[in-house]
Amino acid sequence: MRFMLAIFFTLFGLDSLFHSSRVWAQSEDASRPRSGWYVGATIGAGQADDIDQNGWNRDTFCYPTDACFDLDPIPRISGYRWRYNVEPDRGNAFEIAIGRVFDRKRLELSVAQKKNGVNQVFRSVTDFDGVRMEDRRGGTIASNTRAWIDDLIVRSFSLNAYYDLPGARVGISPYLGVGLGAAQFVMAGAHFSNDHQETSDSGQFYDPPLSFYNSRQEGDLSDVVPAWSFHTGADYSLGDRTLLGLKLTYSMTGGAEVPGKYSIHPMQSIDPDFPSHNSFAGVRHWVLTLNAKRFFGN
Repeated sequence: MRFMLAIFFTLFGLDSLFHSSRVWAQSEDASRPRSGWYVGATIGAGQADDIDQNGWNRDTFCYPTDACFDLDPIPRISGYRWRYNVEPDRGNAFEIAIGRVFDRKRLELSVAQKKNGVNQVFRSVTDFDGVRMEDRRGGTIASNTRAWIDDLIVRSFSLNAYYDLPGARVGISPYLGVGLGAAQFVMAGAHFSNDHQETSDSGQFYDPPLSFYNSRQEGDLSDVVPAWSFHTGADYSLGDRTLLGLKLTYSMTGGAEVPGKYSIHPMQSIDPDFPSHNSFAGVRHWVLTLNAKRFFGN
């Protein structure tokens, strides 16, 4: 919310500055090229909305911390489902582009990256059918579960179309734009581990040993997804071939489906390639950038 307010007051301040000149262009700014090629670069900051994470696997083991472990025989489980909330921090963004101007219209190919640190918050775990697992009563086994994700990274390749709005003030040209493309969605540095330890001094014997139930998974979770964006901004002419401006972008991606592989897991005694599956809701990003364009050729 504070980031959005900062964007609002920035744009409001720019608009007030533009109005304070009280000089309207009676004709198009002659210093700005109305056709030709250009290259551009942007750098700025962005904020992403929270992201729902849902995962599952077909692990059939009942664990020593669960109530089912006291049954005889110990039953098989249908699998497990888990839920997290991924909360992005404010991050950085950059973009490079090449485009061509056709009077008021522009077409542009761009490559962009947005990176945000994230906080992964546990919400729930159930069996595969959605039934909550009951804790083992009087058990002396401690389960140390750790999960985190370092960064959310979205790398996109887009075709953007812009339209310069009429009625620009001298030297300043506002515009609107839309973009369509593909993005690489990455949850970088994802980690999950679950270790079991006996807390009783008696040291009860387990067969298989408690270490058999430990699991670990780490690495990047990545998928390629569709991406859309909406842009608004204004450029200021620094000469006949150079523009400097601010751009506000709202971007969206499709949801990601990411399989994963464990480095350690009890199910590997049955299936050495035992997988997990995670799905992430689409990313919604607000990004404010400072951008520069340099025209060349015709």
